[in-house]
Amino acid sequence: MNRIRLLSASMKIISFIGTISETLCFAAAWYVQRNSGHVLKKLKPAEVNVDLKIEDTTIDEVPVRIYSPLNLSQDKNKYLPAISFYHGGAFYMGSVETHHPITRRLAIQTDFIVISVEYRLAPEHPFPAGVDYCMKVTEYVLDPNNAKKLNLDSKRVAILGDSAGGNLAAVIAMQLANNANSVNVSRIQVLIYPVVQFFDSMLLSYLTSILNIFDFGRASAALEYYLNKTITNDVLINNHTSIEQKKKYHQ
Repeated sequence: MNRIRLLSASMKIISFIGTISETLCFAAAWYVQRNSGHVLKKLKPAEVNVDLKIEDTTIDEVPVRIYSPLNLSQDKNKYLPAISFYHGGAFYMGSVETHHPITRRLAIQTDFIVISVEYRLAPEHPFPAGVDYCMKVTEYVLDPNNAKKLNLDSKRVAILGDSAGGNLAAVIAMQLANNANSVNVSRIQVLIYPVVQFFDSMLLSYLTSILNIFDFGRASAALEYYLNKTITNDVLINNHTSIEQKKKYHQ
C-alpha cells in the first residue's frame, strides 16, 4: 500500500509541475510529464540480466525490446511461448524503458519471450497510430514463418498491457478475432487495470480508484491528446449519452 501511495503522490506532483510549466509557457504539460518518467528511471541502479538476453531492435519497422530466456532459447528447434506487451501511460507517456522492470520480470518468471512494443504516442501521433504500431508487431509474431525467426511459437502468443496498454491489448485482440484474414489469433489476453470504456464516467472504478492518480481533468486531457479532439464537460459529467443508451447498457 505504501508503494501505491508513493506512486500516486509522484504522479500528482509530476502532473502539477507539468501544469505549472505549461501555464508559464516553458513546455507543454504532456512533454514534462512524459520525460519525468525517464528521469526517474535513470535514478535506479543498473540491473544484472541473469539468464536473459535483451535486444533493442525493430519488427516491421516498429521499435521493440525483446527479452529471451537464455536457458531455453539455446535450442533452435524449440519454439517458446511469447508475450506481446503494450505499456501504459495514458496514451501519451511511458515507453519500453519505463516499463523495463515489468517486462524483464515477466520474461524471468514465465520463461516466455517478451516483446515490448515502442508504439507511437499522442499528441504527436493521435489515434489510431498507437493501435496500428501494436497491430503490426502482433500480426508479425502471429505469422508462423516470422515467429520461427524469433524462436517463438505463433500458436502460443499472449497479448498483455497495463492501463492504456490494456486498452490497446483489448482492441488488438478484438480486431484479430473479427478479421477473417488474420493468419492466427492470440490465445490469451491479459488486461491489467485497463482503460476499456468512456461510456459511463460515473462507475465506481472511476470514482473510487485506489491509485487515485487521474482525476477528471487529467483523464480529459489524456483523452484529448489521444483522440486529437476537444472533450467537453458533458463527457466528464456523464451527459454525453442518452437515457435510452444508459438503460440499455447499464450493468
